[in-house]
Amino acid sequence: MELGAPGLHTSILRLEPLDESHRTTIRTSNAVEHMWSSMPLIATGTNIDAYIDHSLKMAKLGTGQVMAAVREEDDRLIGLSAFLNPNRMNRRTRIGYNWIQPDLRGSEVVDHIQYLMLKRAYQWRARRVAWWLSQKNERAIAAVEKIGATREGVLRQHTRFADGSWADLVVLSLVGDEIRDAMAALGEQIEKRAADSNT
Repeated sequence: MELGAPGLHTSILRLEPLDESHRTTIRTSNAVEHMWSSMPLIATGTNIDAYIDHSLKMAKLGTGQVMAAVREEDDRLIGLSAFLNPNRMNRRTRIGYNWIQPDLRGSEVVDHIQYLMLKRAYQWRARRVAWWLSQKNERAIAAVEKIGATREGVLRQHTRFADGSWADLVVLSLVGDEIRDAMAALGEQIEKRAADSNT
């Protein structure tokens, strides 16, 4: 199972590999502002097109796979998430490059995206899924810890961001059966929420 294979969907959204068809939507979204505070500096420039080009190139090189979260009801792109530095031999990958439309942050959409990303990692037979998050991004850290990830430590002054600042990165991970268990717990929450809304 490839990380970018089709078939990732829930009742409200689907994840599909990022491609050129998403470029215009991303250009006019809040992802442009988000880039400055949450994306690592890349050699090809600090503009949104450079980041989109970088993301598309990762998929071709096998160094990552950015997924677009598309809402089923209106086919609108509402978020992005990526598998970074996948290593098939050692069965590990990171999840990052996360962006969600501002008015949907803290909503059920977050659980749906996390569930689908973990589902694909599990299908890919990952033994380790990690997140490297800016220590300043307390909301994202809390969201990952909420699904059961262990905080392993801090990589001090590790990464320069697009705005020129240097970030201390908090390392969190799920390993082994923790990946399956977190995926299952999120799936149960999603199903319960759907059942409650139908009663």
